[in-house]
Formats: sequence, structure tokens, C-alpha cells
Amino acid sequence: MKFRFRLERLLSFIRVKETMKKLEVSALVQKLNILEFRKDQLAQNVKKLLQNQNERLQSGTEWLSFLSQKIEQDSKETLRVERIIRKEKEDLENKRYELGRISMRRKGVESLKEKRFADFKLDEGRKSQKSLDQSYQLLKGKLP
Repeated sequence: MKFRFRLERLLSFIRVKETMKKLEVSALVQKLNILEFRKDQLAQNVKKLLQNQNERLQSGTEWLSFLSQKIEQDSKETLRVERIIRKEKEDLENKRYELGRISMRRKGVESLKEKRFADFKLDEGRKSQKSLDQSYQLLKGKLP
């Protein structure tokens, strides 16, 4: 007799769901890295513009106005990126929590499968032993 686990489809579904959640987590981590890099670039750009502002003062007020606007724009963009990063980090934590729950469920079903398989093997062993005992009894009864 072949072992048949009735919840095999559920286990397959859970494995697929876990894989998909891992991909979502990976995508969020990658997106966060890109956003962090963008935020760092903006901060460095603002710092560089502020350092160069003194040099540009001598070139006229046109450059000063441009630099002020650029610094303000980059500062606003930095704040916007920081808000997005916070939101993405919250999403990431939620996805990781969901992944943990899915993984625990998969492990539970796999554990149940292993237990059922062990029970199946034990029953098969008992049936085999019973068959051998019956064969021995029949053989013993036929011998003079």
C-alpha cells in the first residue's frame, strides 16, 4: 500500500504562498535599499550645495536664488523619501510577520505529514508481521 497524505494539496499551496511572500519581502527590501540610496544622494547634494554657496555668492544673486530653490527642493524631496521609507518599513514588517505565520503553518503541516507517515510505516510493519505470523502458523500446522 502506498502512503497518501490527504493534506498534500494544502501543503503545496502553503509552500507556494510562502515562496510568494518571500519574493514580496525581497522586493520590499530592494525597494528600501533604493530609497535609502536616493535619500543619501539628496542629503549629500544639499550638503554640497551649502558648501558651494559661499563660492557662488560672488557670482551674483541669480545663483544664490537658484541654489536656495534647489536646496529647498532637495530638502522637501528628502522628507518625502523619508516618509516613503517609513511606510515601506512598516509594510516590510507586516510582510515578514505574515511570512513567519505562513512558515509556521507549513512546518506544522509538514510535521503532521511526517507523523502520519511514521504511523503509516508502523501500521505497514504490523500488517507485514501479522502476515508473516499467519504464514508461519499455516506452515507449522501443515508440518507433521
